[in-house]
Amino acid sequence: MFSISTQTRLQQLRPGDRLNYCGVEWQVIDYSTYKDPHGYETAEWLLQSHSGKEHYLLREVDPQNPATLVHWYIAEELRSPRIFQPGSQYDLTVNLFWDDMQAQRTPVPELQVFDKAYYFESQTQGSYEDDEGKTFRITWDYWDKAHQWNLAIESWQNGSLTIYLTKLVNPEDFSEIKKGFIQKQRHDSSASRVWQLLGACSLVFVGILIMIFG
Repeated sequence: MFSISTQTRLQQLRPGDRLNYCGVEWQVIDYSTYKDPHGYETAEWLLQSHSGKEHYLLREVDPQNPATLVHWYIAEELRSPRIFQPGSQYDLTVNLFWDDMQAQRTPVPELQVFDKAYYFESQTQGSYEDDEGKTFRITWDYWDKAHQWNLAIESWQNGSLTIYLTKLVNPEDFSEIKKGFIQKQRHDSSASRVWQLLGACSLVFVGILIMIFG
């Protein structure tokens, strides 16, 4: 059984919070949500390590799979990946994906990335919301045969295409979840010291004036 308290703490993560995953401390940089008209939704947290490496923590709610309604994932964006159909050397990421997805064409049934095969499973489309507002995206989801690794291809309204390689994780894989108030508390203490210094300087200045002018 999953730890309810751990799941709840993960769901409450917001920018500035920290957590440990695979022995590395990560800071939450951004938080966003995605929903489609059929009840499918994800919450996404952008995580960054001290070295600058980035991952996404995702919480997925899929009403089409009520037996396993909630899933957690760790995703990494693939920069300039090369994606092929079996037996072909033509890189589909050049321009084909975005056009096909926006035109609602039938997804390619099988893809190969890093010599590993992924098979089309589902398509979602809906609204994506973060601090900058709402936009619209279409996602094609592919899975390997063991259904442990996911290849997600996202087509955005602004013409961009993003591709993620994702694996299933458990909430128990994360530890040392800390709220961002620690950093804020330090900032507040620094500000308090500044005001105390200004107050002391003001008192000294007033004392000098009294001595000069009686």
